[in-house]
Amino acid sequence: MDITFVGSGIATTFTLLPMLESVIKHGSEQGLVRIAVIEKNTEWFTGLAYGPKSGESALLITSLADFLQEGELRQEFISWLIHNSKALIEDLRNDGGSLSLNWIRTHKDDIEAGDWEDIYIPRRFFGKYLKEKVNKLIDKAKANDQIELFFIQDEVSAIDKSGNGYSLHFNSGRTALRSEKVVLSVGIPPSKEYWTSGEEQKLNDQVCLIADPYNPGLTENLEKIRNYVNKGESGNVLIIGANASAMEMIYKLNDEPEIRPKLGNFLIISPKGELPNSAQDDFTRMVRFIPENLLALEGKDDLTAWEIYKAANLDLDAAENRGFGTAISEIPISKAFISLLESLNSEELQAFASLYGNEIGKRQRRAGKHYTDVVDHLMAQNRIRNIKGYFTSLISDERTTGVRFDFKLEPGKKERISEQKIDIVINCSGSKTLDEKNLPELLVQLMNAGLCVINPSRRGFLVDNDMQCSKGFYVAGPLLAGNVIEDVPFWHLEHCGRIIKLGERLAHKLLNREPKQVWRNKTL
Repeated sequence: MDITFVGSGIATTFTLLPMLESVIKHGSEQGLVRIAVIEKNTEWFTGLAYGPKSGESALLITSLADFLQEGELRQEFISWLIHNSKALIEDLRNDGGSLSLNWIRTHKDDIEAGDWEDIYIPRRFFGKYLKEKVNKLIDKAKANDQIELFFIQDEVSAIDKSGNGYSLHFNSGRTALRSEKVVLSVGIPPSKEYWTSGEEQKLNDQVCLIADPYNPGLTENLEKIRNYVNKGESGNVLIIGANASAMEMIYKLNDEPEIRPKLGNFLIISPKGELPNSAQDDFTRMVRFIPENLLALEGKDDLTAWEIYKAANLDLDAAENRGFGTAISEIPISKAFISLLESLNSEELQAFASLYGNEIGKRQRRAGKHYTDVVDHLMAQNRIRNIKGYFTSLISDERTTGVRFDFKLEPGKKERISEQKIDIVINCSGSKTLDEKNLPELLVQLMNAGLCVINPSRRGFLVDNDMQCSKGFYVAGPLLAGNVIEDVPFWHLEHCGRIIKLGERLAHKLLNREPKQVWRNKTL
C-alpha cells in the first residue's frame, strides 16, 4: 500500500475526503494511489459518535450552526438534510420515545421550511451523510482509475518499521500488510474501569452495570437496562461522571417508555459536582459578560500559560458568582483566552496544549436544551443529586437487590458510603490516559517499540508539524491532543471543526502536497 489508515472513524473520513477530492481534480504525481482502510467494527466512516453505536436519537451538544462552520460543507449537509428529512425523521420516530417525539414536534415547522441551523440534530444524521458522501467519492475515483482502495475488517495487533515503510500485523493471523505510510486513527482510548467482568457477573442479580454507554452500543445497553427493570427491579441510578455522555444517558433513560416509569432518583458523582450547562436561549443572548481578568492580560510582556489559566478561572468564578452558566460565559471567555495565545512563546504554547487548555475546557461544558430540559424537570422533582467527589467502589449485600457505593470527597481523604441504594450504575467517566493500565494492545506495542511517545498531556502522542510520530507514521483524531502544530495548540480533538481542519492538512501531506494555507486563524 501507499497509505494505510488504521481505523475508519471521523478523523479518517475527514482526511480521506479531501484526498479523494484532490486526486479526482488534480490527479496524482505517482499515478495510481493504493489505499487500505482497516476497521475492526462493522461500521465504516462514521466513528462512534455518528454511527450506530450511539443509536438513532442521540443529539449534538451544539446547534448545527455551531457544529459546522459556515461554508460549503454546512450548506451541502443542509441540502442533504432537506432531501432526506422524511426518512431521517421516520428512523428517529422508530428509535426514540416520548422525548424524541417532542423533538420532532418542536422542530416540525423549521424542518419543513429547511431551517436547520439552530437545531440540535441527532448525530446519526451527520454520520449517514458522511458515509454516503465518502462512498460516492470512492466510486468516482475508482471509475477514473485514480485510486485502488482496499477495505480490511480486522484488528491491527502490531506495527513494525520495515525498510522505508511499515508492516502491519493482524489479530486474525492474516498475512502482514506493508505500507509506505500509516495513519493511526483509532479514536480515544477505552473508558476508565471501575469493576472487572468477573465482578459484574457476581453482581448481575443485584444491580445493572453499564461499563461504557457505547460498548457494545447505546441501543444494546438500553435494552440491558430495560430487561433489568422489566424483571421487577427498579430504583435509583448512579452515573459516574458529569459530562455530555452523562447528559445523554439521563435523556435516553427518560425517553424510553418501558424504563422511565421505573426510575427513582439520579445520583451524579464527579470531581466538579455539576452537570453541563444549557446552551444559549433568548434570555442568555441578551446578557453580556465581560471577562475582565483575561482582558487585563492584553499587551502583557512575557505572558505565560499559567497566567492565562489563572485569569480564565477567575473570570469563570466571577460568572458563576453572578449566576451565569456556560451559555453566557463560554463565548466571551473563550474568545479572550484564545486571542492571548498568540502572545505565548513555543514553550508556553506547549504548556497550554498539554495542561491548561484542557483544564479550562472542563469548566466550559455545555449541552443542548432538549437534554437540559430533562435535567431541569428532574431537579424540580428533587430527583437529581450532584455529588462532588470521586467514586471508589461498589458495596454489595447479597441479602437484597441494589448496592451502595464508596466515594471520596477529595483524593486521599477518608471514604464515605452512599446513603441511598443504587439499582443501575452507568460509567460515564471518560477515557483513560495513555499512561494507565489495560490499554489496547496496539497502543502498548507502539509505545514499547518507540514508534509513538506520549506527550506531556498524557492524552496524545508527540508529533511534529506534519503530524508524524515517526517518519511516514502519522496520527489523526483525538490522539493528537496535547500538541502544538504550526504554532496552534490543540488540547481537545473531539471537536468536529478541529478534526476537519487537521484532516485537510494531513491529506495534503499524505499526497506530498503543501496546503495553500495553514490555518485561516488561530481559533481552532
